[in-house]
Amino acid sequence: MTREIRLALVGNLAKYLEAERKEVAKAIYDGTLEASEVVRRRLRQQVTGAGLGERLARTWQRKAYPGKGIVTLEPAAIIYSKAPQIIRGFSQGDPIRSSREAGFLAIPTEFTPRRGRGSAPISMSRFLEEFGLDSLRVLPKKGSGGRVLYAIAEQGFRRSRGRRGGSRRTKARGRIKDERLLMYVLVKQVRLGQRLNIETVRSAAEALYPRLVARKISERLGNASQ
Repeated sequence: MTREIRLALVGNLAKYLEAERKEVAKAIYDGTLEASEVVRRRLRQQVTGAGLGERLARTWQRKAYPGKGIVTLEPAAIIYSKAPQIIRGFSQGDPIRSSREAGFLAIPTEFTPRRGRGSAPISMSRFLEEFGLDSLRVLPKKGSGGRVLYAIAEQGFRRSRGRRGGSRRTKARGRIKDERLLMYVLVKQVRLGQRLNIETVRSAAEALYPRLVARKISERLGNASQ
């Protein structure tokens, strides 16, 4: 009889400890998830606060590991940007260069066509695809030593007169005359001033994470004991 009671107690204890482990694991996962959301939100706020727009801010994403249904005491979360080169340029002040060897960065101007209200200007490669390889004339900027080039549309476009500015297409033999418009400025590289400080967000996250996890564990175990 004594042996049977002892075995029963051991069995219940193991089951209890396993249940406690699962609760702690869920609490750590919840804390990790909440901490990653806080970090992502602060990084996005930093981008918009620097005047870099919602579009770039939304490139900050997060992903938690492991997936659903897997219990572990060592979860993890990754916060990353879908535009790492741009984020790096604004956080470190590094120059942005063309990915092509001896290539140029094509920076659109206010006259570059757009496709839809609120959309970004089309790229230079798409411009040439739509309007022809002879639609732009590339000229070097005086005194730049060939480091800065101007891509100019000499025909087929005219400056828009509306509030939004931009340009509009003209028809051959139409009443509206063509106008020479600067569509792109081509440069070897662009150096962006430092406008983001990711290190401050990272340091704050390191201090926040253990507090969040401790709170989640306390809440989980407290609810489980009730």
